[in-house]
Amino acid sequence: MSDHTTPTPEPPADPNRDPEDDPFASPPGHHDNPQQPDGPPSKDPV
Repeated sequence: MSDHTTPTPEPPADPNRDPEDDPFASPPGHHDNPQQPDGPPSKDPV
């Protein structure tokens, strides 16, 4: 790779680099959770 080429951004090979981009590393609540363990009692059917 020569320095003449444009500086390519770091490849998202590291899941820890972009946790938001990784569906597995996404924090609870970011995506619709079928279990909703942290959901409020009002949302819970029981």
